Amino acid sequence: MAFFGRKFTKLTEKWIPVSKSVSCYDAKRLAKDIEKESTVSETDVIAVLSAIPKVMTRYLAEGHSVKLDGIGSFFLTFECKKTGVDTPEEVSMDQVTNVKVQFRPTMKAGVGSQKGKRINTLIADDIEWTYLPSAKGDTYEGDAGEDEGANNGQGGTDNGGGGFAG
Repeated sequence: MAFFGRKFTKLTEKWIPVSKSVSCYDAKRLAKDIEKESTVSETDVIAVLSAIPKVMTRYLAEGHSVKLDGIGSFFLTFECKKTGVDTPEEVSMDQVTNVKVQFRPTMKAGVGSQKGKRINTLIADDIEWTYLPSAKGDTYEGDAGEDEGANNGQGGTDNGGGGFAG
């Protein structure tokens, strides 16, 4: 079961749903569940998960993208100064202001009511959404607190950060 809250946006002066997470599972929790689904021990799973950031960082720095089947692909992008240059010869990395890792989820063909659409493979076909009231009540744009995430007016999430810390 997935959860949502309600948020008022100043831009449209309308209420919209925002996704909510009730907790964040870390690598230790993933490892325990993966151990149950496979023949690999929790310790071995933790070792593999801990190695992923180092290996992916190296691959990305070497100019490769990284695809994790059923999850998605990671690749580098960057932001540039808003002012360009006049000639192709003047283009340089001095124009770059920020390097980012971009994620593109694996997609599959939709079925049923989603037929003809591409669906993220990490989203369950039978997901059920339930309203989860916040302790502070419904929120207004700009009121994002500790348990609420930022929203761009197009729907949102308050999914917490996660990592590979055990």
